[in-house]
Amino acid sequence: MAKRSFFDNGLLSVLGILLSAYSIYVEYRVERKAEDPEDDFTALCDIEAIGASCSTVFALPEAKMLSFFGLVPHGSILDIPNGYLGIAFYLLSLIRHFVGTPKSCLLSHIFRPTVNLIITTLAFSSSIFLARKLYIIKEICVVCITTHIINTTIFYRSIQEVLSVPGRKIKPQ
Repeated sequence: MAKRSFFDNGLLSVLGILLSAYSIYVEYRVERKAEDPEDDFTALCDIEAIGASCSTVFALPEAKMLSFFGLVPHGSILDIPNGYLGIAFYLLSLIRHFVGTPKSCLLSHIFRPTVNLIITTLAFSSSIFLARKLYIIKEICVVCITTHIINTTIFYRSIQEVLSVPGRKIKPQ
């Protein structure tokens, strides 16, 4: 296994975990503020000078993609904010970064480059969908844009990894 630098996907994963956790916090505080009008919470990512409002974006139906796409019923225990999905993805990416691809492990299939490519493709696809929504509603969300950049970078590196697997034969066109 090649020597890995923490600056490969490790740092991106840690940053993704922090941003996902912050998005969950903001969503919680915005819901709480709706119940208590005296709560004067303003998210750090609500930057009036540039017209950015992550709290507005986190209140959209797309902020809970599992129920938005009908994969789980709205209001169920599995109807979770996207931030939780992000934490799961970035944790998997972080673990994979440090563990690599073990040869003899019960979970070694999850860490294979091709399986990783499928997982990162899902994250990248969700980023495209959500970025398109931001464009349509003409909203700026600094947290969202940053996670989209992280997902795109991890996706690109995943493609590179699959294409560089030893013994893989790519037929020239």
